[in-house]
Amino acid sequence: MARLLLIDALNVIRRLYAVQERPYLPLPDEVADSTKQQIISNTKQMLLQHLARLQLELTPSHALLVFDGRDSQWRQQRCPSYKANRKPMPAILSAALVDLQQAVEDSGIRCWQQDEYEADDIIASIACKALQHQQEVVIASTDKGFLPLLTQGALIYDPFNQQLISEQQVIDKFGVPAGQLVRFWSLVGDSTNNIPGVSGIGPKTALELMALGNTLTEALEHPDCPRKLRDKILADKENILSYMQVLSLQTHLQLGLNMQHIRLNPKP
Repeated sequence: MARLLLIDALNVIRRLYAVQERPYLPLPDEVADSTKQQIISNTKQMLLQHLARLQLELTPSHALLVFDGRDSQWRQQRCPSYKANRKPMPAILSAALVDLQQAVEDSGIRCWQQDEYEADDIIASIACKALQHQQEVVIASTDKGFLPLLTQGALIYDPFNQQLISEQQVIDKFGVPAGQLVRFWSLVGDSTNNIPGVSGIGPKTALELMALGNTLTEALEHPDCPRKLRDKILADKENILSYMQVLSLQTHLQLGLNMQHIRLNPKP
């Protein structure tokens, strides 16, 4: 059986870069070229070592390093607060991405980027298509947004703690199974993506509400749903729907990817 490794590029690269940049902080407005070169050289070396380790740990037959597109804005248009709290990519790293991509390609792993799509949606679409063809899929990322794909059969791997994330770990951490995470975050908020949730609804109230039905509509129609809570949800219904939409991964993008193009060449 083929095993496809999908790597969330910037999730990995930004973390590796931050480690290499740290000794030079705070960076002045004008950074010496030698400093830039040293930071990027160290980042490149660590990235290649990281990818080599992933191949040893996960033994994939195919692999792809997926980058965010530059023009994907539909989530911000739907929900202006989405990721508005994120720091921009450091200029040094942004200028070096092409060089890092080339180094990865030279190492034997294909990079993928489409301007109109976020990496998360590309990864989710490739993963679901591969799973439909009975291929094994491992997603390497610390982004919790991939956790709902556990319900599709994908494996989620934390590349820094070097462990697969189980459904039970999701339940222990969030109180709900992976398939209910988007609904849960839409109610309580998601600080990572700057989603505020519904004012006055915390995890306890959200879990009590979700226990009343498989959908919000079912829960609100349940006789045990408190009227004040029902009124609060209905008053914020449009926002909740927006939150659910932007937090849900797109899984049906047509990308034109051929698995033969991302097959790893076995070492002699």
